[in-house]
Amino acid sequence: MEEEYVVVEGLVRRGRRKRDRLNLRTDAWSIALEQRAFGPRRLMVAFASADGDVRSVAHTARLDPPEDGLDPCIRSLGLGSRLAVAFCDEMVVDGPPPDDLAERFLRARAIAASWSIHLLDWVACDDQLFRSSRMAICPEETWWDLPSR
Repeated sequence: MEEEYVVVEGLVRRGRRKRDRLNLRTDAWSIALEQRAFGPRRLMVAFASADGDVRSVAHTARLDPPEDGLDPCIRSLGLGSRLAVAFCDEMVVDGPPPDDLAERFLRARAIAASWSIHLLDWVACDDQLFRSSRMAICPEETWWDLPSR
């Protein structure tokens, strides 16, 4: 990735009221449906503690390739998080996943791992469909695959 400035915006959870909390274990698919709340063609990353409680949400313009936006999001609002799920506004077609899906997901996981964050999933979303990279690549495995430390 060539050096450039990337604008990252986001939200950080304030307070401890349980009824207002998002949890990636239970709310990831709801977040996927609402990922365009920050506008079209964006990458949104939800960062959480080990139990899934969302601590912050970062979003940035979708880069080319989209995985290049993950590092700036982590550096801006994800440091200290245990896990993350990325939601990317990109075209999703019904049918088999794209041939490069596993390669892209593994690259995104490696970027997150370099910051000691486990990327649970990369969810591609558009106006009609969303696709979990993790479930497309490893359909027989459980979605919540947080490794023990």
